[in-house]
Amino acid sequence: MMTLTGAFGTGLTEPVWVLQHLAGFLAIGMWAGQTGGTAVWQVPVAAVTAALAAGLAAQTGIKLPYAAQGLAVSLLVIGGLVAVGVRAPVVLAVLAAAVAAVFHGYPHQGSALFWAGCAGGFLLVACGGLGLSAVLGQAVSARAVQLCGGAVAVAGLLDLMNVI
Repeated sequence: MMTLTGAFGTGLTEPVWVLQHLAGFLAIGMWAGQTGGTAVWQVPVAAVTAALAAGLAAQTGIKLPYAAQGLAVSLLVIGGLVAVGVRAPVVLAVLAAAVAAVFHGYPHQGSALFWAGCAGGFLLVACGGLGLSAVLGQAVSARAVQLCGGAVAVAGLLDLMNVI
């Protein structure tokens, strides 16, 4: 059995093992899929870039007040956008995803290898959400994608209430 160890492996698996990151970036990918057009690549790339920038800013000592609450609210908002089926203009979708992703990247600190792994992990999870959106939308219905978004929003609410 192969294990991922070291800074790169830790960064790569972080978005998968932390529920908030998994739900948040799946929702970002699903929303990109719902929005369509160039959003399918611009939204995930902007989110990953913002998460990395926030993490690197935190390493330099920049403080982000209410970061834990912001993480929960990001789940609530992005999940809610998916649940309602909002198809925002690409510029607004990119901006919203980037703001949400700031709260996912901020809590982490690590070496360049950690950040490389983290970028890959966040991008893989977002692409998983994009694929989930496409598969559910075709095989079941757009309503199934919206239900997944609702589940992410509920997870955000529960996180905000310190239940999970």
